[in-house]
Amino acid sequence: MVGTQNKQLDRQKRKIRKLLADNQALEEQVQDQKKEITKTKRELTRTKHKLEEVQEALRVARLPANSSNSSRPPSTDIYKPRRSNSYSLRQKTGRKPGGQPGHKGSTLEFCTDAPDQEIEHMVERCTACGKDLSGIAGERDSVHQVVDIAIPKRILINHTTITKYCTCGKCNKASFPPGAKGPVNYGNKLRGLVANLSVRQHMPYKREVEFIEDIFGIKMSQGTVTNLLGQVEQSARATYEQIQQEVGTASVVGADETGAKVNGARNWFHVYQTPEQTFIGFHPSRGTDAQETFYPIGFPESTLVSDCLHMQLSTPAKRHQACHPHLERELKAMEEAWPKEQWPKKTKTLFKAAVALQNTDANCKEIQKIESQFKRLITTDQSEAPGKISAFWKRMNKHSDKIFTFLYYPDVPANNNASERAIRCIKVKQKVSGQFKTEKGAHQFAVIRSVIDTLIKQNKNVHEGLAHIASFAPS
Repeated sequence: MVGTQNKQLDRQKRKIRKLLADNQALEEQVQDQKKEITKTKRELTRTKHKLEEVQEALRVARLPANSSNSSRPPSTDIYKPRRSNSYSLRQKTGRKPGGQPGHKGSTLEFCTDAPDQEIEHMVERCTACGKDLSGIAGERDSVHQVVDIAIPKRILINHTTITKYCTCGKCNKASFPPGAKGPVNYGNKLRGLVANLSVRQHMPYKREVEFIEDIFGIKMSQGTVTNLLGQVEQSARATYEQIQQEVGTASVVGADETGAKVNGARNWFHVYQTPEQTFIGFHPSRGTDAQETFYPIGFPESTLVSDCLHMQLSTPAKRHQACHPHLERELKAMEEAWPKEQWPKKTKTLFKAAVALQNTDANCKEIQKIESQFKRLITTDQSEAPGKISAFWKRMNKHSDKIFTFLYYPDVPANNNASERAIRCIKVKQKVSGQFKTEKGAHQFAVIRSVIDTLIKQNKNVHEGLAHIASFAPS
């Protein structure tokens, strides 16, 4: 009996141990499932955050980037930006549109020089009774003048060498001048015209050849145009290097760059300009290699005005000035993308106030007030701000000494507009011709265009200046 009870007790113990083991296994499964649920919740949370970030990035990407909130040119605007005073970077001046009081207009004036041709107009019969008026002397009345042009003709100049025999028996032969070495040569004025039409007027080679034949009756091939441009570029080398040197020693220099295709590959044109000179250089690189090629020591005596490209801001210079319209366009894009953020709005308002201050007789207190407000803004932590605000804030901290230089030096502009105008010719040339076929052609364009723009800035006749330069012996 006792043995039977012991057996039953053992069976019950075994059942209890099995139940406990099963229960332990179930508890472990529950713990594992809890861990999986916790892990899944975390993954769902991370996925939700990532989805929100993607949705925010997609929202920002869908915002229209145009010429008013980015560096894109107005020609790329598919839809014109809405006109709104709150979004425009331009400020009201209070002036009416059109010519301002005191503006000296220009119109076609009567020329008092002796006319090349004079035609008299008279009536033959009386307009009232029909009587013949041919026997009656008339009186000069009104004179109207027509200004026209004559179709120019080509000029042929034959150079003949004269040989003289000295009494000593020596035969002395004269030599031809540099521009008449070959049997038939193109003159300096014609070479200057070819350069003007191609580089200044952006005329394609084919149309240039047609134009010269139609107007002057001179036939030439497109290959001849290429050769003549090369000759002008060689003759302009000394002038080009002089422009480069004078720009490098100016007190204020503006700089910019733009991309250009050369035989399908992306290359770069760089411009460094002053109110009197424009230097354009061609280089395969956009970065420091180009700057060191054109100006190895930078601008130790100059204030360099540029956009916020790292290469420009890191160029050695006495002082720097960042372009305010570029900065304001960036801030405007941030303001449109994240309207609840106040930092971009306050910074843009401060920049506008600083630019407006340049056009007044600002005193030190007003300038110090601008600087103090800017210091408070850049010391306000924006490292966790959304989108590009954080990167812009860090850039302002890094280059805070390059933002308000123009307030201390009246000859320093707050914008880089002059450099952008100087480099725009590259885009016009590409729109006409598509691309430069060779690096040599791109370099020729840079040299000749530098000379042309410098002539324009100095109020000199472009055609006469190019003809004069074409007469120089190649350097």
